[in-house]
Amino acid sequence: MTATTNALVRHSRRALCAGLFLAIASTAAPADERCRQLEALNQQYAGVSLTSDQQQLKRRLVAWYKANCGSVRRASASD
Repeated sequence: MTATTNALVRHSRRALCAGLFLAIASTAAPADERCRQLEALNQQYAGVSLTSDQQQLKRRLVAWYKANCGSVRRASASD
């Protein structure tokens, strides 16, 4: 791996960990804000190759998103 690739992997791992923390641990921010943060992370890291650990984190984030953001997004889309 090149230095650039290593830096990208480290950065994406941090972003995914931050997303997981925001999604699950944060009780101060409303769910709608956490949904927007996860959507922004998804757009920012679209197409980035993930390690198996990162894939596991992503699956957990997606599960949280589906459980907590799906109905919010459907309701706001119909407005």
